Amino acid sequence: GFLNGFTANERAALLATTGLAAQAHQVWLENSGGQARLHFGEYNDNLRETSPGKLDRFGATPTLQASLGAKHTTLEGARTKDAFAYTVPGTADTLLTLATVPVMDRSQRNLSPLLWKPAARWIASPQRAVVPTAPLDLVPTGKPGQFQVYFQGAPLPKAKVQMVAPSGWAREASSAEDGTVHFSLPWKGQYVAEVKHTDKTSGDFNGSKYGEVGYLITLSFVLHEGVASPALPSAPASH
Repeated sequence: GFLNGFTANERAALLATTGLAAQAHQVWLENSGGQARLHFGEYNDNLRETSPGKLDRFGATPTLQASLGAKHTTLEGARTKDAFAYTVPGTADTLLTLATVPVMDRSQRNLSPLLWKPAARWIASPQRAVVPTAPLDLVPTGKPGQFQVYFQGAPLPKAKVQMVAPSGWAREASSAEDGTVHFSLPWKGQYVAEVKHTDKTSGDFNGSKYGEVGYLITLSFVLHEGVASPALPSAPASH
């Protein structure tokens, strides 16, 4: 809405000054050839934050859980210039990481402190059902093009889900009463879906009090068949 009249760089500057930058961002997983990478930025704008820089906001490197059926393995990663990198031994149906950043002070906007909990899930196939395990989760149901949103283990209705196609083109859908959404997936390449949910529960994290929790999860997967997609936009010029 308000930001549509600005260029991407002006938007980024505005968001950074209002403390919204982290919330406009997401984390997402890319996985190929036994190497998984957790990126922080905006997939549809081809923006990947770097270190030194905003990638350092996470403090510790998040762990990655690799799952094959009922077998779960926790993997340690390493921070690289533009991602957290993990070596994934063998095959996995799904990878999941739950990241946490320090509590954000939003007093300048008369808002309570925010605990932001971004998560990212990668799946080997959108045709195969995955059991939800993250606090806010987005998983395939096993039906073509159908996904389901869960919060604290229960289906979440009226959640806005954005699906970004390989070209950066995005579609949005609201989840039904049973938490399901449906997208057509015509292109081959990587898709990244995102859903957010705010919980007004207050608490304490590492000695810092917060008034609400912002959950975010992305779901990424690659389709190997379909129509060739236009390329993603070129990455914004870094300042």
